[in-house]
Amino acid sequence: MILIELVLMNAMYPNRVVNTVLISLMVVFLILFIVLIRNQTAISDKEFLKSMIPHHAGAILMCQNAPLQDLEIKKLCDSIISSQQSEIDWMKNKLTALENNKKG
Repeated sequence: MILIELVLMNAMYPNRVVNTVLISLMVVFLILFIVLIRNQTAISDKEFLKSMIPHHAGAILMCQNAPLQDLEIKKLCDSIISSQQSEIDWMKNKLTALENNKKG
């Protein structure tokens, strides 16, 4: 946000040295955050499962709501719905087990 503000509203911030330092820092942080996200740094098993459940649910929702005409694609969607739902069930059970292990 700071980066966007400094670029778009630079007339409000006349100190070029400070602006340059801030922009440089923001670019470094942006690159750092992108690398950390791409490498899934600090993502635990539970966080991974919590993010994958809605991802799989989205695939099911798309298949259920898509106005498909092609028979092969419909079969693919049937397969996706079946496999993704079983994976969601497995992930929910595993997540519950992981949470219970931490408590116990």
